[in-house]
Amino acid sequence: MGVLMALIITLVVWVITWAEAWFAYPMINTPLVLCPIVGFLLGDFQAGIIAGATLQLVFLGVMQIGGTLPADASLGAVIGVAFSITLGQDVETALTFAVPIAALGSTFTLLKYIINGLVNPYVEKLVEKGDAKGIERVHVLVSFLPDLPKMAILFVALAWGTGFAQGMLDAIPAVVQSGLDYATGLMPAVGFALLLRMMWSKQMAVYFFFGVILVCFFNVPIIGVACVGLILAIILESNDKGTAVATVASDNGEEDLFND
Repeated sequence: MGVLMALIITLVVWVITWAEAWFAYPMINTPLVLCPIVGFLLGDFQAGIIAGATLQLVFLGVMQIGGTLPADASLGAVIGVAFSITLGQDVETALTFAVPIAALGSTFTLLKYIINGLVNPYVEKLVEKGDAKGIERVHVLVSFLPDLPKMAILFVALAWGTGFAQGMLDAIPAVVQSGLDYATGLMPAVGFALLLRMMWSKQMAVYFFFGVILVCFFNVPIIGVACVGLILAIILESNDKGTAVATVASDNGEEDLFND
């Protein structure tokens, strides 16, 4: 990959990372969005879509809770899909690079917090002076500055890491590569399991098994299951609103009766 293309991808990821925080976290800094963009820039949009969907499932249950440092899915996904497309490999290669790189990327999250902490004393002085304009300038600067180390590593990895990545792939034995192929099919299940662990409830269980039955016995594709789930959600929401309106109307009727 050329230096110019590596720079373009890095700048695009940097802007998306900035927009994720500034626009109230619209979930654009995810593999599902980043991988197709990287694929489009590298001339293989289809591979980007496939890798994005696969890696999104892998990191589906990864989130920051309290003081934990989750894996950096965006960094792992961008480097993984860029290497796989540049080297002419498949989605298994993207997964091979994405998972360990994402785990190492949590270090940059910690570094980001440290940089933010170093700025706080300066902001406190601006507050004491009542310098609103200065606070605004620092706010804009801090929205970009803490991600600079991460973007520098991303640029270096994209611009000069392809040869190293090819060497790693050549050194992987065939049996290990075969195991990674199987792991690619298992990782989405792990992502769903992590998500279900947080969301599971008795009320939700019936819908989960309904989806399993649709897939296992009726061979409904995932998109079909998603459409059925959307329709059920609309029906349930409409019923809840209807019940709420009926309850309010009933309460008003009782009040009018007693008022008479």
